[in-house]
Amino acid sequence: MAALPPHTTSSSEPAAQTGLSYALPSSLPGFDIATARERFGGNEPLLADLLRAFATEHGGSAADIDCLLREGRPATAAAALHRVKGAARIVGAQAVAAAAQALEEDVRHGRAAHIGVFANALSDAVDNIRQHVAAAPAGTGNAYKS
Repeated sequence: MAALPPHTTSSSEPAAQTGLSYALPSSLPGFDIATARERFGGNEPLLADLLRAFATEHGGSAADIDCLLREGRPATAAAALHRVKGAARIVGAQAVAAAAQALEEDVRHGRAAHIGVFANALSDAVDNIRQHVAAAPAGTGNAYKS
C-alpha cells in the first residue's frame, strides 16, 4: 500500500481553545462553510457535529480506496468515492468533493487512477476539521435541536 500524506499542521489557534461550546470558523480552507451553514438553516452546532462525523467516518477512506484499486476492484472503489463525494458536498468540503468526483470519473472510465490529489484533499480537510472545529463539551445538549 502506498504511503498517504501526513495531516498538515496549522499555526492557527485550535477551535477547542476559543471557549465556545462548539466552534465553527467563518471559513476553512477547501470548504464552503457559508453554503453549508445555509444548508442547515444556520444550525452551527449541527454543522460542527457533521463536520466532525465526516472526519471520523471518512478520514481513512483514501487508504481504503487505494486498497480497493490495488486489489482490482474499481466498481467498489468508485462506489466508495461516490459516498465520500456526497458526504463532502453536504458538509461543504468542496475540495474533497471535487477530487473525489475526478477520481471517481477516472475509475469508472477505466483511466489511470492516481489517488494522490484525493488523498491530499481529504487529509487536509480532516486536519482542518480536527484543528478548527471544536467538539461540544459533554452534557451541553443535543446539537440536532433547532
